Amino acid sequence: MFDPKYIITFLIAIVPALIWAALFLKKHRENWWLVFLTFLGGIFAAQLILLYKGYWDTSINLVFAKVTLVDFRSNISSIILNTVLAAFVTFLGIGAMEEFFKFGVMKMINKNFFRSVDDVISLAIISALGFSFYENMIYFNSQWGVLSTSGFMMLAVSRVTIVTMVHMLCSGVLGYYFGLAHFASPILRLEHAQKKHHPILTFFKNILHMRRSHLYHNEMMAIGLVAAMLLHAMYDFVLSSTIYLNPILISGTILLYFFGGYYYLSYLMKQQKNKLQLGLLLNEVSDDYEGR
Repeated sequence: MFDPKYIITFLIAIVPALIWAALFLKKHRENWWLVFLTFLGGIFAAQLILLYKGYWDTSINLVFAKVTLVDFRSNISSIILNTVLAAFVTFLGIGAMEEFFKFGVMKMINKNFFRSVDDVISLAIISALGFSFYENMIYFNSQWGVLSTSGFMMLAVSRVTIVTMVHMLCSGVLGYYFGLAHFASPILRLEHAQKKHHPILTFFKNILHMRRSHLYHNEMMAIGLVAAMLLHAMYDFVLSSTIYLNPILISGTILLYFFGGYYYLSYLMKQQKNKLQLGLLLNEVSDDYEGR
């Protein structure tokens, strides 16, 4: 007989995800099929992570050979003897994995439909919502009947608010910088027309003999990846380190990520420059400007 807990946990996970999506997409005209596919893509990314973690302690039989997946946590602990530093580096690895899968699936689905930086941010947030929805479902089902009613409700509220916001913040920040990288050529062309200069880009262009747009693309991607990894790792590290850190710091971190994250994502999505239809200019960059 079908267990009603699955319906209840599904509703507890999906309703907040829909509310978050409505809050961030209320003034955006995204293609709803793309939004739906991106949400499913986030779910798929979460399942890939869970599959990887699930096989850490077992071997996969491939008929002709057996493969044991690497549990990088033990490798890090064997290399870095300092327990606190090893924990932080581990969380960096976890953050990198999750952001890579969330964003990689989103990019694969939508790469031909981006028209503005705002599009990338919005769809990155949707991917994060799909990821956190599925992750929340797994947590809720695993803790159903294990925790008391009050304990389960506290878990549910924290995950659909704070943890979901962390996922959205990290993906949104990566989405913003990827958007800048993706539209490097039209952005540089517009800034050139506005008399804005990039002396550092010019310096490295002269040394490396690379196009400005390629240098700018690589710079933005590096900033986005590092920022998303650090944001993810710092949250996980603080929340998992109650032995080492003051509870006041933990509470402050939660409040900062929740309210600060919501404010920052809202700020990015309100910026008019992020709404420019740069996709129309993507293939119209002046070779003369790039060659200077």
